[in-house]
Amino acid sequence: MKDLMFMTGQNSLDQWQKKYNSKENQEDEAKKEISDAATLESEEHAIKRPLDEDELDSDTEIKRKKPKKKKKQAIPTEDTEGTGKKNKKSIRQMKKEKHAQRQADAALAAKDQLKTQCLSYLSQWKHDRQNWKFMKAKQVWLYKNKFSKQLIPEQQWPLLLEYFESAQGNIRKMLLDDANKVIKEMDDWTESQNENDGNDENEIDEDTKSSKPDISIYNRARSLIQCLQE
Repeated sequence: MKDLMFMTGQNSLDQWQKKYNSKENQEDEAKKEISDAATLESEEHAIKRPLDEDELDSDTEIKRKKPKKKKKQAIPTEDTEGTGKKNKKSIRQMKKEKHAQRQADAALAAKDQLKTQCLSYLSQWKHDRQNWKFMKAKQVWLYKNKFSKQLIPEQQWPLLLEYFESAQGNIRKMLLDDANKVIKEMDDWTESQNENDGNDENEIDEDTKSSKPDISIYNRARSLIQCLQE
């Protein structure tokens, strides 16, 4: 009987010990779970927490120290530089040429207009004397261009001779001086040719050859002298 009571008490003690140990195990597991949760929360907080100024400065310095990739710049060669300069120069040259051409065209048009006006002035003197008025500028133009076949055509030359025949004073003397100068140049050239007749053609001075007056100018000078001296 005593033995049965002892065994019953022993069983109760063992059951109580198991329950106690089970409670301790549960508490340990709860503590472990709480510790793991706290560790996880601290890690998340560390990730979400903004960096301090010191940490930002240190991080920025690290980023600055990273070498930047430099873009490769094309090295200009002598050919490309020369081509660019040539293109720029050619454009400027083209503009200058166009401007010069416009000026030349304008000057030519002005000369043609003046030529037409002066020849009309001469024609009016002959055919419409009543409405004709003396204009010194047009007379000066006729005087300066009297020996030019381009400005005063051959069909207009007899009319110009008639106009100059009526000239008086200083203009008449100037006309005779110009005509006599042309005659003298032709006489000098003829004399130099006679002196070189005995020489070889290769020995003739080129300056002497080029100094011969134009035959049309010479003929106009002769007819002008004849007209003014009659």
